[in-house]
Amino acid sequence: MIGVDLVFIPEFQRQVEAGGTHFLQKAFNPSELENQNLQHLAGLWAAKEAVIKAAPESPERLIDVAITHDASGRPHGNIEAQNFEISISHHGEYVVAVAMGVAE
Repeated sequence: MIGVDLVFIPEFQRQVEAGGTHFLQKAFNPSELENQNLQHLAGLWAAKEAVIKAAPESPERLIDVAITHDASGRPHGNIEAQNFEISISHHGEYVVAVAMGVAE
């Protein structure tokens, strides 16, 4: 399966400002919050949403989707034992992410 998500960064910023720390802690793992640059977080948000759309079974919570980066900086996602390849692109006020499930 393949999942795609598009995020309008100004709207994401409003969500972050309205929800504050509580919002961030419910959506992102501590390692994902090491870089709190808004564009970076919007990219992670899009990646998590794309992974959920590509997953055969959706997780109960957004925080259950982990986005990591390998040594070369390429993003990867997982939900428990399910692994996903991810591509994230930024352009102006938008960020898009695509996720594809990987058979192990």
